[in-house]
Amino acid sequence: MLKIAVVEDEKSASEEITRYLRKYASEKKAELSTDVYDNPVVFLEKYSGDYDVVFMDIMMPMMNGMECARRLRALDESVILCFVTSMAQYAIHGYEVGAFDFIVKPVRFGEFSLKLDRISRALGRRSEATVLISSKNTVHKIAVRDLTYVEVYNHMLIYHTKDRQYEAYGKLTDLEKDGRFDRFFRATQSHLVNCDQVSSLAEDSLTAGGAVVPVSRRRRKECLEKMASLLGGRV
Repeated sequence: MLKIAVVEDEKSASEEITRYLRKYASEKKAELSTDVYDNPVVFLEKYSGDYDVVFMDIMMPMMNGMECARRLRALDESVILCFVTSMAQYAIHGYEVGAFDFIVKPVRFGEFSLKLDRISRALGRRSEATVLISSKNTVHKIAVRDLTYVEVYNHMLIYHTKDRQYEAYGKLTDLEKDGRFDRFFRATQSHLVNCDQVSSLAEDSLTAGGAVVPVSRRRRKECLEKMASLLGGRV
């Protein structure tokens, strides 16, 4: 299911886009859900980070699209943003807010369909399991395979990748029940490690993504068995 937001103050324009989306879904046998916002301020206030694509006008009375896009990027670094505008001269500055593409009004279905094909291919490359991490008023969409380990610290979860870490509320026990984390195992009571990131296992520690993670003595055998099962006996 592709989740799409249309941020457009002109009703006829938003209706045209939603009509094209329905036509595209019918022709491509795709599943889409669409939410329409005629006010960019309300869009930002309600934003929860669960959209795959945002189609946005640039010229809107309450807040112009470029400013809305800047604030959107502060909330979500990875959502695909596509400007739909009659002001092509402004759309070329989309690189400043990481815009994927832009469509010039009046919109023609043929062009719209080609753009959506490109977006679908880009999303397909991202289609691996991801996790949304709400950290310090920003939503980060992280590929689960890029996580090296997750640890509990001061009653918070710290999600580690090779070059960054993200802090959020949560429980390791909830992650263990989440199917997206089925290739993770407990190294200690406070550490959940991505099996695919482990490069070595010592007596009381392991290395995952270049980071050294402790392994409790009582869990070492369990860790070996879990890694063996996940890696098809290659431990």
